[in-house]
Amino acid sequence: MRTPFTMDSAGFLTLLDALERRFNNVTAASSLSFAGIDGDLYPVVQPARAGEEDCADRGESADFAQSAGAEDSAQPEPAAPCPGARCDSELRSPASTPLSCDFHGRTGAFHDEVFDPQLVELASSAFGSTCWASLMCVASLGLDAALVECARQFLTHTSIIVRQKGLAVWLYDLINDATMAMLLGQTSPRMPVTIRPMSQVQISRWLHGSGVKRFGSQQQRAADRAEYGNQAHRLAAYCMLRWGAPTASSAQIATMLLTNPGIGMCMLREDPNVRAQGACTDTRYRRVVEYLRSLHAQADLDYARALKIGDVPWLSPDGHAAVTIAADRRYLYDANRLVHAYRALWDRATADPAQLLMAVEETRTLPEEPLWENPVYLRDLADSLMGSVLAEDLTMGFQQRDRERFDRGVRTLEHMGDQVRAMNVLMLPIMAIDECEPDWNAVAARGYKARTTQWRAFCDRCDDLATVVLAQLQGQGEGLHVRAAASLLKQSLPEYCELALPLFEQEIERLAGREQGAAEASAGVRGHEREGGAVHVDMAA
Repeated sequence: MRTPFTMDSAGFLTLLDALERRFNNVTAASSLSFAGIDGDLYPVVQPARAGEEDCADRGESADFAQSAGAEDSAQPEPAAPCPGARCDSELRSPASTPLSCDFHGRTGAFHDEVFDPQLVELASSAFGSTCWASLMCVASLGLDAALVECARQFLTHTSIIVRQKGLAVWLYDLINDATMAMLLGQTSPRMPVTIRPMSQVQISRWLHGSGVKRFGSQQQRAADRAEYGNQAHRLAAYCMLRWGAPTASSAQIATMLLTNPGIGMCMLREDPNVRAQGACTDTRYRRVVEYLRSLHAQADLDYARALKIGDVPWLSPDGHAAVTIAADRRYLYDANRLVHAYRALWDRATADPAQLLMAVEETRTLPEEPLWENPVYLRDLADSLMGSVLAEDLTMGFQQRDRERFDRGVRTLEHMGDQVRAMNVLMLPIMAIDECEPDWNAVAARGYKARTTQWRAFCDRCDDLATVVLAQLQGQGEGLHVRAAASLLKQSLPEYCELALPLFEQEIERLAGREQGAAEASAGVRGHEREGGAVHVDMAA
């Protein structure tokens, strides 16, 4: 059974046109501020910490040759000017401020006074928290004409493809380009330079150098290709949630793009325009989608039986919001059963979930195991409770029978369960982001390798939380889980809070009304008692 969907290409183009106009206005102004230095061999290198007189990274030679080991090591900014190189303080214009050029979408992760706020909002609204939003913002500084041109060409190309063929075609093409880069082991020329944090010397080498080494060491290139694929799928999931319809199909496709990228890419092929471009017509993946749906239906029946016999966690209505208490109980039930199921299967031979799904796709061979002994369902459930990246310790620890890793995954899931039990599922992303978000000022003071690790780990965590929201908040109003997940992929916690707060306001009003009713009832009882007491006294008299 196919998953029909449509995408609002016109709405996306309206936003893209506004972004393009703003980008042109900002770059026109920035070119005046940095006039005469764009073609310099040593572009402006702005430090991550205010007050430091940084210059080009120590060890950068004129031909930009550098060993792989030096490339991969952390590169702290030197505190003193480098001999033979012009220092940043000599070139910095009044319009620039200390900045490390590693923007990845979050307003808390960079100096707001550097980037144009309206441009930041438009870029993140169009592309979520991805390297394409970073490209718009870093290029807007106008420090390198080639970088500005790359960003402008990207906007133009995107506009042409979406206008002519539709949003789904553009997304499918991006994912396909990233997939081919991974398969061929070659860096795609379409991969943005903002795929990871870099110094301006590294950016200049990437744009103006030659040969594969301009993209970094072999290890960096491999990691960048993997990240390119991650971000292409993240962008597709974000656009599906933002401009896709109907809600159920958009949520399902976005979830697959985040947890099972291969199936998610296949689901994008259901768009007629994508098929018209010559995309593969193989539809066997639908067997996998249908099988997963059947597992979800079995799980719902299992939970209904557990509710009937009272075999689910009890939560006090006074301590949990009425709008989420059902989702909270289901989350805690599933988390407890998942860990129990994995432990019960620990000493038994189990199949690889990926191989089981491959058999379903190719031969229609369905696993015969009961629900709570089915590795496919257990893996899918872990993804829905924790997100695919965060669940890896639990699922891979079990698959490899690595006790230490498995126990680490169990502790993570138990911690998330404790947060749900203390508050609710709706608050889980807020608490999780508050715990995992690093101090971006401290991150900016570290080497580029450490910055890259922090950025990518935080982006993965936001993807995981978006997955959890899509799975756990389906019953909280029409499309709430879709809008909430999109705000997390955008890494905009204020937007998420704006969606969550009205539900809590309704709960506060409900509790206030209940307390007022109880107070009125209590006042009525006391009044009746006083009347009864007066009659008793009169009779005694």
